[in-house]
Amino acid sequence: MTQQISTEELQTHPFKITDVVSYLHQQGWQVVNHPNPRLLVFQGEKDDTGNPIQLVLPSQNSFDDSDRILKKAINLLAALEEKSPRELIDIITQTTAKSS
Repeated sequence: MTQQISTEELQTHPFKITDVVSYLHQQGWQVVNHPNPRLLVFQGEKDDTGNPIQLVLPSQNSFDDSDRILKKAINLLAALEEKSPRELIDIITQTTAKSS
């Protein structure tokens, strides 16, 4: 079974939406226009049926549902990259620290 990160675990890792956005850009994900300004939508490689995989992020960390949406995005991205969620978060935070 694929590892999942919980909301509580997610809150212990100090990273921001901008960190994830920067990482996604570096990995070749493309921004998709979305009518809801509270959401950032990215499109990546195609899935097994030929449809592009979409990843949704909240546009800010401060929304009530930001942690839930971010948790879902991290878990999906970790599964796609065949990494544990914690490993992915470490990579995201290290990548951001290097580019600062």
